[in-house]
Amino acid sequence: MQPQARKVTLSTGELTYFVAGEGRPLLYLHPAGGVRWTRVLEGLASSFTLHVPVVPGFDGTSAHGTVTSMRGLASLVGEFIEKVIAGPCDVIGCSFGGYAAAWLAAEHPKLVDHLVLECPAGFRPKGKGERPADAEALRKLLFLHPEKLPPESKPAEHEAANRKMLPRYGYTLDTDEELLARLASIDKLTLILHGTADRMIPKESVQLLKSRMPRSYLAYVWDAAHSIEVDQPERMLLLVESFLQRSEGFMVNWGTLAVNPG
Repeated sequence: MQPQARKVTLSTGELTYFVAGEGRPLLYLHPAGGVRWTRVLEGLASSFTLHVPVVPGFDGTSAHGTVTSMRGLASLVGEFIEKVIAGPCDVIGCSFGGYAAAWLAAEHPKLVDHLVLECPAGFRPKGKGERPADAEALRKLLFLHPEKLPPESKPAEHEAANRKMLPRYGYTLDTDEELLARLASIDKLTLILHGTADRMIPKESVQLLKSRMPRSYLAYVWDAAHSIEVDQPERMLLLVESFLQRSEGFMVNWGTLAVNPG
């Protein structure tokens, strides 16, 4: 399903976003490399109305002068939800986007229904995890199966330019202690995803999140590095769709063996 590019004027400036599909509204917050239209997003757009805002300053867009923190970014996303979606919605955030999604749920809980945090940044124990500056080394950390990348993926230099925007938002490689202290207040049903081969976000990060968020589930996706959407799109899509559609029931096997065990 082809996403449609649109623009909306918010209080801090113009925001570019993509929309695709029909159904219950679903917001997706992209990783540090920018928007990548993966098979997971394509699949979600077949069941939901998918909204994908471009964080200001990423993918060739202009930064918003007054938005200079993750909390400020969360407020911007909240305004986008109120103006474009016009009500609460399910939210997925990947890596940098997961960091922003957690801030959104903490700051604007009434705007979030289900929450999915895919390998979220912002909670690395000091000295854990990797983020090399070398582009090739970074690529090896991101993808266990780079051959699965969508053919229209942006060039590596464009993704590198996007990542240079991270300091603007106060992005931390370690743990955001202020947000960490807020996690217990997030009462949204939350699915935390982590690739079993992810060396960028260590397992301690997602385990910390699981221990602090009262209504969270932690699922490990086998044979995936940091970019689960690229490495294992079918497995991730099955998990996320089931979680969004069945809530806590996603843990129950509804297959034929579960219904007719004999």
